[in-house]
Amino acid sequence: MDIFTYNFHTKIIVFKWKYLLKTMLTMFSKNKIISDRESMFFLSLSEKRKNEFLGVRYALKYLGIKVNIFYDKKRKPFLFLQGKYISFSHSFDRIAIGISSYQIGIDIEKLRKDKKIIKIKKKFIRDDESFFINTNYEEDYLHIIWGIKESLYKLEGGIYYNFLTHYRVSPFCIEKDRFISCWIIKDSYSKKFFAFYRKIEDHYLVYIIDK
Repeated sequence: MDIFTYNFHTKIIVFKWKYLLKTMLTMFSKNKIISDRESMFFLSLSEKRKNEFLGVRYALKYLGIKVNIFYDKKRKPFLFLQGKYISFSHSFDRIAIGISSYQIGIDIEKLRKDKKIIKIKKKFIRDDESFFINTNYEEDYLHIIWGIKESLYKLEGGIYYNFLTHYRVSPFCIEKDRFISCWIIKDSYSKKFFAFYRKIEDHYLVYIIDK
């Protein structure tokens, strides 16, 4: 399990759920990490979704947070815990969870061998983003940019869904920069954020905190 403390106010946890599956199932059977309200919902999930569901709740318990996760009308998760916000993401066997005193958006993506990210790049890469992508590291750039836009989408609560129109990433160098300027573009104005990223084995983790 990897734990990153961005600052006193923010913690990021990344782990492989399969190594903790037995522990999570034991905790579930003892009703330690799931409420009665969630039990029926949990039993209706696919095996993959069950693992993701348990993983997020395991992470909350690991951090000493005992409240349940709820969702607003936009399906944005929240905690009934004053001054704390949550965001989480799944990719294959990895789960990433961010808990912060500020609004937070998080994404984790695996560098896939099928190069799917290249096949769909026209759906999320703007013309003013394509020029700074180093072709020698194209997949890495694409995964980071996708992660930034997905994190912005979560941060905004899923209001703006077009990754070409509503989100923009400023030029960056993958070999030097560890935080990247990015924007949510609204109808009347734009808002600037800073995205942080790191590579964890064959995954890219991205998170954005709205301070």
